[in-house]
Amino acid sequence: MHFIFRKLQIYYPVNLLAQSSRFSVGFFFLFLLFAIRVPGAPTLPVLGQPPPTYSLNDCLQLALERNPEILKAQKDIERTQGLVITAKSTLYPQISTNGRIETRNDDLFSQGTDPTIQQFRDFWVVQLIATQSLYSGGINRQQIAIAKLQHQNSMIQFQATVDNVLKSVKYGVYAIVVAQAQMVAQQQSIDLLVKQEAQQKALFDAGRTTKFNVLRVQVNIGNQKSILYQTQDNLTAAQIALTRLLNIPWQRKASPFNPPFSVQENLVCPPVGNIKVEDLIALAMSRRPELQVLDHQIDIAERQVKIDKAALVPRVDAYVSDQALRDQSVNSFDQSVNSYAVGLLGSWNIFDGFASKGATMSDTATLGTAHISRDQMGLQVQSEVREAFARLLTAQQTVQAQAATVKTAEQSVGLAQLSADTGYATLLDVLQATLDLTDARIQEIQTKQQYLDALADLEKAISLKFVDWKKDGVISDSSTPPTIVPSPLATPPAATH
Repeated sequence: MHFIFRKLQIYYPVNLLAQSSRFSVGFFFLFLLFAIRVPGAPTLPVLGQPPPTYSLNDCLQLALERNPEILKAQKDIERTQGLVITAKSTLYPQISTNGRIETRNDDLFSQGTDPTIQQFRDFWVVQLIATQSLYSGGINRQQIAIAKLQHQNSMIQFQATVDNVLKSVKYGVYAIVVAQAQMVAQQQSIDLLVKQEAQQKALFDAGRTTKFNVLRVQVNIGNQKSILYQTQDNLTAAQIALTRLLNIPWQRKASPFNPPFSVQENLVCPPVGNIKVEDLIALAMSRRPELQVLDHQIDIAERQVKIDKAALVPRVDAYVSDQALRDQSVNSFDQSVNSYAVGLLGSWNIFDGFASKGATMSDTATLGTAHISRDQMGLQVQSEVREAFARLLTAQQTVQAQAATVKTAEQSVGLAQLSADTGYATLLDVLQATLDLTDARIQEIQTKQQYLDALADLEKAISLKFVDWKKDGVISDSSTPPTIVPSPLATPPAATH
């Protein structure tokens, strides 16, 4: 429950912020900070204490807190919030002050006739100016809109980053769990071969078999141990990759086979029910952050073209100035004269050497590229959904078939051993049945990994945050607290009957 509520606190403000720019970054990170401090969060490894054991949910939660890509995406939200503030500055008066103090050369006034001016060499002036943009041909308004779109893009891109990171974490956890399960299956095969070796040695000592049979069993044991060691290397590589995703450092003096944490998760393949691929594609087209980002980029490009065209439109600014300078008619450095000015300042680029025309052509081409990229991404999203869904259905059938194959292989080993004991089978038959059982178990584990990887790809392709895989094919995904269902960040629950 803590994990589900925690994910709600992370995604709920993101969705709201993406819809309205009235929410500040401070509000977003206030929710994020509250989510991080939810009780029951997984603890980090502590030097000198046993390494903690993480489930898939624990790893996903740590990734949301510690993954560098997610942290950089959060900083990008702050950066774009600053762009919005900068763009809005054109709506407010700009106030500046300047001053000058100087000592003049008498030669400057040698030709003058006014003795009061020639009398003083020192001069100073202080000026306060306030300007306000009144009309800019729509440039200010478009720049503010562009900054807001960039801010919204950063928040949408944050969701895309989260999707990618969670998918990678799922892959990493499944790789570790699969390697561990394969090592168990291979060890079981080695144990069977060791028993067979002891039996063949006993028969050889009794003179009932040849040395060849003993050597054959030993060769098979050596081969299985080599495969086991290779699987151990795969497990170590998967553990190192997962520590990078979770940003958990590996102790420098620690052995490569002693990771800072262990992973424990069941390889359960829940059925997804009767879901139509067109429904999944419709969800993906409406939810994928990459498509929303490209939509905003098209809007930004359109507004940039308007800014380019407005470069030849007159600009009007209002200004107010207050100036205090030394009164040079009296012999006193402290005496000053004040002057005020209020007016309008207009500017008009009548001819800019076709600079605005070139900028308009360039940004129009950028707009066309954005439209092409949007269409291309739409096709890519559809392809990702179809491919993941096809692999999921294929893996589902393979898992069911392979489970039956494992049961048959187990029966085959028992019958081969019984037949060998009664003289109806040879040692080669027993060894082959044992190896077939090992291959069947490993193949079953690999098909489960393929299924879970395909399920992770499908969730990422649709950008699902909260999902319930139901028997009738209805996918529920919501960001509001009352309708939250079991978190999809863990393995989705089995179909309800």
